[in-house]
Amino acid sequence: MSDAIVNARRGLNRALAPATAALQSLGDRPELRIGLLALVLIAVFLYPFAESSNQRLDAAVEAEVFILLALGLNIVVGYAGLLDLGYAAFFAIGAYSFAFLGSAHFTITGHSFSSPIFSFGPNGLHVDFFLMIPIAALAAATFGVLFGAPTLRLRGDYLAIVTLGFGEIVPKVIQNLGPGNSLGLPDITGGVNSIPGIDSPPDINFLGVHWTFGGNDSHPWYYLGALIVIASVIIIMSLRNSRLGRAWAAIREDEVAAAHMGINITRTRLLAFGLGAAFSGFGGLLEASRLHGVDYSQFGFNISITILVMVILGGLGSIPGVIVGAALLSYLNLLWLADVSGWVNSFGGLLQGGPGPIGSVGSWLHQVNLSNASQLIFGVILVSIMLLRPQGIWPSRTRAREMQPQTAEILAEENEELYTAREG
Repeated sequence: MSDAIVNARRGLNRALAPATAALQSLGDRPELRIGLLALVLIAVFLYPFAESSNQRLDAAVEAEVFILLALGLNIVVGYAGLLDLGYAAFFAIGAYSFAFLGSAHFTITGHSFSSPIFSFGPNGLHVDFFLMIPIAALAAATFGVLFGAPTLRLRGDYLAIVTLGFGEIVPKVIQNLGPGNSLGLPDITGGVNSIPGIDSPPDINFLGVHWTFGGNDSHPWYYLGALIVIASVIIIMSLRNSRLGRAWAAIREDEVAAAHMGINITRTRLLAFGLGAAFSGFGGLLEASRLHGVDYSQFGFNISITILVMVILGGLGSIPGVIVGAALLSYLNLLWLADVSGWVNSFGGLLQGGPGPIGSVGSWLHQVNLSNASQLIFGVILVSIMLLRPQGIWPSRTRAREMQPQTAEILAEENEELYTAREG
């Protein structure tokens, strides 16, 4: 079985060799990078014009939210090498920050104030959406630092368990700080009830284009999410190429050596946790405003694992890889898995009129129902990709070198070591 996997992996790598060589050449030729980036931006801009289904466009907006989350987790896992299994907690903090400051949840009686960017009174607290972007990011980053300060001295599996606990605690705290809580406190989070009526961004008029966010049209949300993603990518690229980014890379490769080089390990890891959480705050803000409501059940453990899978599947430490991984998994979960039965039935219909066994197989495929097997199919896809492409769909150059031997001699030496370990 292992030989079959190795042979399949080699075949896939040979098939992808031209594409891999082209991607690697982008690092040596800036004009190619600029051209590819321009094509991607044009495709992102034109996609809503080519997409007639509002459902698929809404899935694209959801994918943008997960891209933001994956980009933030990539700072923690891909750059700093820290395993975080509770990242959805910061997603919740960003969403509830806007729920508190952009809805009628907290009312103030007897006093009122109103301005274009901030108002309060009997109708609640209302902070402008765009002013809330740095506020939500700061709130999530603050909790990231507060959480990381006592825990980041842990290593490996111990850190993973602690982050898992934090990710489980935050939704439970939100659930238990609602009305009639056991602490005798007033209703803070809404508890098991959602917080409805969260504000939308103000209408935007730009170059003759009018964006209205209050209706059911997903086009304004798509472009707003795209702008936030592009801004986040620019910020993260600057961080990666900065002195702080190089310190993250040093810690990821060898923490002891990094400490001897004078890098403050605790402070650098805290910055990774805080900045990674900030981008999760962006995603929570966008999601809460788009859905016009927030509920604690939206931020369970499965969300943390899904975001981690997006980062690993796309390629640790690779910004384009993380974007591709997040987009693919979002569409897979939101659209493609739901359409599997239809595709299989249609294919069976084509074969149904065939001779002998082909027609029998076609009749069976035409009637098969895979609606309850979506998670099984999803798991098979993930396992297959990780077996055949362990470095990720679009890995960083460093990750690709680590996972792929540079010469035939190195490959033969690794195979000999594996054979020796297997045979004892």
